[in-house]
Amino acid sequence: MKSDIQKVFPKWMQEFKRFQSLKSQFYLYGNVYDCYYFPTNHHQAQNSDELKWAKFNNLRQLLKLYLKNEEYEIICYYDIIDGLDVESSDPAINKETISKFLSENNSNVREYFKSKDIKNVESNLSDILSLFRFLVANNQKVFAGIINFASRFSSDPRSLEDEERRHYLKLLKAAQDARLFPDKGKRNILILICDKLSDIPAWLLLENPLTKGIEVQKPNTPERNRFFEVQSQLFYQKGEEINLKEIQKTFPDLTEGLTNRELENLITISNQEQIHLNSLRQIIDLFKYGTKENFWENLDKSRIENAEIELKKRVLGQDHAVRKCVDIIRRAKLGLHSIDQPRQKNRPKGVLFFAGPTGTGKTELAKSLAELIFSDEDAIIRFDMSEYNDSNSDVKLIGSPPGYVGYEEGGQLTSKMNAKPFSIVLFDEIEKAHPVVFDKFLQILDDGRLTDGKGETIYFSESLIIFTSNLGLFKKDEKGNRIPNITLEDTLETMRERIDSEIKAFFNTELNRPEILNRFGENFVVFDFIRPDIDKLILLKILNTIKTNLLKQKKCQFEFDDKFVELFRRHYISDNLINGGRGINNRVETYIKNGLTNFMFEQNKTEGLRFKVLINKSNDSEIVFECIGD
Repeated sequence: MKSDIQKVFPKWMQEFKRFQSLKSQFYLYGNVYDCYYFPTNHHQAQNSDELKWAKFNNLRQLLKLYLKNEEYEIICYYDIIDGLDVESSDPAINKETISKFLSENNSNVREYFKSKDIKNVESNLSDILSLFRFLVANNQKVFAGIINFASRFSSDPRSLEDEERRHYLKLLKAAQDARLFPDKGKRNILILICDKLSDIPAWLLLENPLTKGIEVQKPNTPERNRFFEVQSQLFYQKGEEINLKEIQKTFPDLTEGLTNRELENLITISNQEQIHLNSLRQIIDLFKYGTKENFWENLDKSRIENAEIELKKRVLGQDHAVRKCVDIIRRAKLGLHSIDQPRQKNRPKGVLFFAGPTGTGKTELAKSLAELIFSDEDAIIRFDMSEYNDSNSDVKLIGSPPGYVGYEEGGQLTSKMNAKPFSIVLFDEIEKAHPVVFDKFLQILDDGRLTDGKGETIYFSESLIIFTSNLGLFKKDEKGNRIPNITLEDTLETMRERIDSEIKAFFNTELNRPEILNRFGENFVVFDFIRPDIDKLILLKILNTIKTNLLKQKKCQFEFDDKFVELFRRHYISDNLINGGRGINNRVETYIKNGLTNFMFEQNKTEGLRFKVLINKSNDSEIVFECIGD
């Protein structure tokens, strides 16, 4: 075979080709339920330009063609549904005569099959494995066997029943018995197709020089390019000229991670919806997210232009954090979030890491971004990572695999993302998550997708990912005691340095995962304490919200003056700024909302009141309410 022709083989087939004369048993796993594109004349072509590509509906068809071209003289296929199939270059050998052929030179085979009909053999897995064992041991004709659905041989490869163990022992013996044909440069081989390599007992593969696991991977960039070359004419193309060069350039990047069957689904969607090939991104969005509408592309420019002003209205005293968020939104809107990559990546639209004191607006900023981008504050998927601190947490996020408890429910993260692909995903207090969860974070940040327990791909490439953390607020002293790392007296710059140092120590030393830290890049945002004057703005915002809602809901007029605001700040807020806006809100609830409730209850009237909140003249730390008219 010409070396340049072999290079067009999928990577897994190149690996199989390299080892087919060295190993006697192969376990193919991974993307084994796809369709495949392969040159039917690879054994005849003199160069890659002469190759003729064809589609194979399953791995069985592809392997049989390949093995036939490799001049294997007997090729047997078996699965538990369709039974046994035998092909041979010798017309005398077929399914009905295969046991006779084996019996001619082997008394053990003759004895084994003397009272067995082939139909009975193919209905019994133990007999089939014996048949394949005899075939790989034959020294008459070069044999290749294919056994499909090997994952179904046992319910749990770590805890085998006696009969299941015997099945795998027969496979081990078959690997050892396989005959080598030195003059032909070949050996008899057995290929087993399974879902995952972990479906096979480890002892069958580990430190066994006769067996090899090979992952059948999804189409890589050259393979997706080849798919486009072969199938591009099948997309909907009426009404306008094809921008072929541009599509050829973007097709492999936009389709990264898709199988051949999924690529074919793009063709179906294009024709069903009559979406022209030039609108490739729209076709892919419809396939991935179930909608033609892309919220990012449709985001009104004026909303972006005024984003900083609008966000500052809701999140007070964190101007630097707001500016960082606006930069990322603008970049995402223009599609420049992966402009620094050699090729377009399906990564999330943006990633932010919020750190700093509690109650300073981290969650509020995330909600504000959801309202700004998606016109819906509820377009935020929030996860409290303290609920994911056990070793099974990754399963909770992506769902249990088939056969395990909770499989039908799906994963908590993947199910919500499937329902809301255009959203903000908020992972609160990530330092509390179990280390196993961080592997999922890596996949999201690197690939923009996760595979759930059902095997379905969930995409994050249209989402904004926000992590929050309390790392850096405290540190351990020389005795291991937990002490404050930052104080209200520190400047924001000092806070950044100290918090940044603790975050790096956590990822690099405690978690020992520096690669995760690197994925966040320079997107760390440290929130400042609620400083004096900002607390006044927050208090006024809360009081005005109460005033508006009382008028709207109860037709009550609620009033307060500057003196009350200043005295309330002095007596109830100044000593509690360490707890941020949440601390201010808690004090308002305790001393104003509760007092207001008792006051209205005592009036025996809940609507149409006009009253004022003020500080008692004789006790300037006591809050009172007074009616000021009807």
